[in-house]
Amino acid sequence: MAKLPHLTLERIERVADRRKVSAPIPVPTRPSPQGHGETIKSKIDEAVNEQSALPQINGIDPELILKVSLAAPVEEDAWRLAGFTVLAQEPNNILVIFTDDTELTRFRARLAEYQKGPQGTQKSPSYNALFACIDDVGSIAATDRIGPRLRADGVDAPVGLKTGVIYTVDIELWDAPTQIDRAVRVHSVVTHIEGKKGEVLSRYIGDAGLVILRARLSGALLRDVLTLPVVARVDRPPIPDLGERDPPVVTIAGIPEPTAPGDDAPLIGVIDSGSTEHPLLKPSLFESIGVPESLGTADIWGHGTKVAGIAAFGDLRDCVRNNLFASPVRVVSVKVVNDHGQFDEATTIPAQMQDAIYALSERGCRIINISLGDMHRIPYDGGRVSQWAATLDTLARELDVVIIVSAGNSADGSRAPWGEKAEHITRTYPQYLVSPQNRIVDPATAAIALTVGSLAHANGLPTENVAGAELRAVASLNMPTPVTRSGPGSNKAIKPDLVDYGGTCLFDGMGPRIATGDHYSSAGMLTLRPDYLKGMLTASTGTSMAAPRVAYKAALLLRAMPEASANMIRALLALSASIPPEAIQGLSRLGNGATIACCGFGVPDLARALDSEERRVVLIADHQELAVDQFALYRVPLPKEFQSTKGKRSIRVSLAFDPPVRHTRLEYLGLRLNYHLLRGMTPDEIFEHFRQRSKDEEPFEKLPSTAKCGLDPSRDIRGTSTLQAATFKMARNIDQYGNDYYLAVFAERRWAGDDVTHQGFAIAVELEHEAAINIHQHLRTRVRV
Repeated sequence: MAKLPHLTLERIERVADRRKVSAPIPVPTRPSPQGHGETIKSKIDEAVNEQSALPQINGIDPELILKVSLAAPVEEDAWRLAGFTVLAQEPNNILVIFTDDTELTRFRARLAEYQKGPQGTQKSPSYNALFACIDDVGSIAATDRIGPRLRADGVDAPVGLKTGVIYTVDIELWDAPTQIDRAVRVHSVVTHIEGKKGEVLSRYIGDAGLVILRARLSGALLRDVLTLPVVARVDRPPIPDLGERDPPVVTIAGIPEPTAPGDDAPLIGVIDSGSTEHPLLKPSLFESIGVPESLGTADIWGHGTKVAGIAAFGDLRDCVRNNLFASPVRVVSVKVVNDHGQFDEATTIPAQMQDAIYALSERGCRIINISLGDMHRIPYDGGRVSQWAATLDTLARELDVVIIVSAGNSADGSRAPWGEKAEHITRTYPQYLVSPQNRIVDPATAAIALTVGSLAHANGLPTENVAGAELRAVASLNMPTPVTRSGPGSNKAIKPDLVDYGGTCLFDGMGPRIATGDHYSSAGMLTLRPDYLKGMLTASTGTSMAAPRVAYKAALLLRAMPEASANMIRALLALSASIPPEAIQGLSRLGNGATIACCGFGVPDLARALDSEERRVVLIADHQELAVDQFALYRVPLPKEFQSTKGKRSIRVSLAFDPPVRHTRLEYLGLRLNYHLLRGMTPDEIFEHFRQRSKDEEPFEKLPSTAKCGLDPSRDIRGTSTLQAATFKMARNIDQYGNDYYLAVFAERRWAGDDVTHQGFAIAVELEHEAAINIHQHLRTRVRV
């Protein structure tokens, strides 16, 4: 098929404020506002007295920090007007708020108004939406500050800490208004810890509210730290999940001399365990660095070389088949784990990730692969996003880079989602894939980063007769890899975003064990062997191998579109992606949502992302900007042949944006974008429908039933994701709706403050017809290339 250029998606320029319409949330009915108010007042007084009696740390002004349990959500503006700042959100509508007004003057005044009950023609008391939603108010206890990794180790209360044991922990502090305030706060806590014989190893002061100390201290001192009001959370540091270290030998004889890429080849940053001087990788290895530098660059553990091999060559089986090793990309390797497979003990993960990604950005890397997960493998439970994930999202937004992370692999043993015994996997696959125990793990919850899950490249059984009936396949071609993890992500966002081949698993009854590509090369993805003197190639299984395949595709897309934003790269990858029929058939019986929870938008197709065709045309709009609580309108032209020629046709829309994020919020994104595909309406009618109205005007009229195109997945499913792709399919003639459809993109403020006025994004629209018609030629006459 002819490779044709993508076309420009026309934006209809007009400023159109849109009224923000909040979803109706029922407010609880309180029989006696007077009595309910007195209960709130007494609990507030009790919390104030408790906290005023606590010892204060020198240099930190006293603050009143409260934990509020809600019966229904309350807008942050309501708290702000009452004199509070929302510090964090927790599951089950529990908020952590603080105020520097220990007398709570404004809050008490509003509470007094509420207690008067309805006045005059009021149906509800004043400030009812705030006070009627409050169930309980109290102080934060030391137990509330214990993080999930410590809890997984059995420490669910301070008494669980052994006084004589030395712990290395990350201590997160509550945010402060300015960088100076944050620095003062950190200095005071460091002084407090060191004054009691603890050791502070490092500190990280972000400019987006993240303040963390890495400290080594006794259990007795850790109990004391858990009581400090300035402390938000204490937890063990993440441990990198690098898989098995010693794979079997796979020897390929007669490999030719590899070809070096050009000096203008795109750069892929690989943040991992370092890299070796592998003969096949060396021509593509632009640079190796350690972060921190003291780690060196050598890949003692071996994981980074495997990942870099796939990032450099994509599908190494093709290279072997064609007997040609010519990488079109260059690789920058960043070592962030030590020779024992652990993160640097003295550095916090946010600080280490920031230093590594800054270093890559300075070298020109705009595609960054992180095939690292947390060895604790604590499944995401719908609560707050981790510090690690939030740091990646913040850097992706700040530096305009595409960060790709693996979804994580399921653990064998007692935490295995398939059951306690290895043989259970043969009976419970694929049902366990969508169980709560198999949800994505840190940092795969990152919203702006691309999270990649894994599909099986084959059933994985070896062709040679190495075993008998005890060796059984678990998955078949294009089904999810048995150890891949599923979504959703924060606020039910679609995660993983994409999938690619990552190998499979076998049940080996001789173990019994779950056998991967590290045991049988036929079960894994072919890649480079770290100890290459024993063999040039090896195989490995997991999402760690799937992620660099997507990074490779993203780099080639960036090579073709060097001026493209990171949002555009993400949008085109999602636009080109599809879920294999085998996965759809195999997962559909698990219920609604199972397929998208395991596969996201599917496997990206590089050829479809790169070029349009005669019967399939992509229209793109990059470097777009939209004011918050406004909407933008785009014209989607439909040629007559597309409308009237018999056959199946579709319109697919992909949107990517990079909002501000805060890991302390359950509402993780500072704002959201979404879209409608409309037909049978003029631009004037659409602007009139969605424009801002005053209270004196008529409310919004409903759209005509035929105007809104039914996109799949629906807005309700994709609406909390920063990457969205949806398709409208048609089988009959559609010429009664005119020659233009319209795409309306909306920006909705969530917790983002008034300082966030605009949001950048990229959008792509694909028109495709199954008939052999040249719609590209007709569209070129209407829009510019």
